[in-house]
Amino acid sequence: MESREGAGAGIFGGMQGLVFFDDGRGHFGPMTDLRSAVDLRSGILTSAERLSREVGLPVIGMIVPGSLEGVVAAAHPDLAVNIMPEGEGPFLVLNARLLELPTGDLPALGTAMVDSDDQSIGSALLDRSSLQSLIEHRELPDGVSRSSKVDLPLARAAWDVFATAGSRIASDLDLLAAEIGASSDPRTQGAMVLGDHPVQVDDTVGIDPGVVLDAREGAIFIGPGVHLGIHAAIHGPCAVLDGTRIADHATIKANTVIGPHCRIGGEVGGTVFQGFANKSHDGHLGDSWVGSWANLGAATVNSNLLNTYGEVTMKLTPGGPRIRSGRQFLGCIVGDHAKTAIGTRIMTGTAIGTGAMVATSTPPPATTPAFAWLTDDGTRSYRFEKFIEVARAVMARRKIVLEVGVEDRLRVLHAEATAEGGS
Repeated sequence: MESREGAGAGIFGGMQGLVFFDDGRGHFGPMTDLRSAVDLRSGILTSAERLSREVGLPVIGMIVPGSLEGVVAAAHPDLAVNIMPEGEGPFLVLNARLLELPTGDLPALGTAMVDSDDQSIGSALLDRSSLQSLIEHRELPDGVSRSSKVDLPLARAAWDVFATAGSRIASDLDLLAAEIGASSDPRTQGAMVLGDHPVQVDDTVGIDPGVVLDAREGAIFIGPGVHLGIHAAIHGPCAVLDGTRIADHATIKANTVIGPHCRIGGEVGGTVFQGFANKSHDGHLGDSWVGSWANLGAATVNSNLLNTYGEVTMKLTPGGPRIRSGRQFLGCIVGDHAKTAIGTRIMTGTAIGTGAMVATSTPPPATTPAFAWLTDDGTRSYRFEKFIEVARAVMARRKIVLEVGVEDRLRVLHAEATAEGGS
């Protein structure tokens, strides 16, 4: 086995680069309908961004389930997706579900570290022929030796990603230290700063009167082009990423990560927004995960605690198992392109599928299928052509074009959801 330092410096000794292996395991609900597990936002950074910085290697390839190949290729046009990357190797392979590097050593050439519980590949250092075999067969060839490791930091369910994201904000800031632009003192714009944890505010951030940055319990990161509205309160650990707008009087509580280009208002805590989503108005959202292009209507609120104060269980997909979370606080998971109407109430442990439209006076089902159109008159399927028309219009407002590979994947998801729903 080679030390972490030696492997990380291996790029200078001929190591080709980093390849992520998405084994399709884990229960992430709608969040992996349109992305690989490696692109889940598990802190300021996605897992791919974090791991590549930790090992000091460029990402050159991804091995993903066939159903995701088109969307991953669209998101990463410069990477070899399910094909052999250039070069003779060796190649460092990391599981897409790793939230950070395992402690201890990284593998030596021709060896792999596997999870002692279910034998999932954690990491491997492979030559060209072994990597080719992994791409073709999605398992390690017989010639690669394996060593087991207990407690690999692999995400196994959705809450392993979003409910722990706040704990990675400070370490992600350390990884980003050399890349972050000039920082300004928010007090020069009238903000009140509390506490001793790091407060990193890009010098392009706009801060309105009365803003409070409370770093008594954790670090705060405010990225380029963010605007903080009048009397907004940001409680660390918290990160607000590029181009996001925080509404007047918003309360952003600890352990929240708001991805790029969001519009956020009301009370939000313990929640991750992947990016490009809207919760512009008042209403509580706690201990939750929101996909891209989702929109939560005014006064949408959720519960994140059972009246019994018991453990929350979730069924993340209509056909999936009900899973014990081990968590007392757990809100909702809202898939990409999902929408809620004004005054929507979302119960504890609810999963809302990709492209669903919730417009009911009663709470939606605990597991709302993809592309379900819910009203008080009943449930039907969202017509695909109408859905795509709306999706294109929403994305065009941010000057983003819907990629062909993504549209194809959405069409497949819609066909599957319609067949399962029988309509």
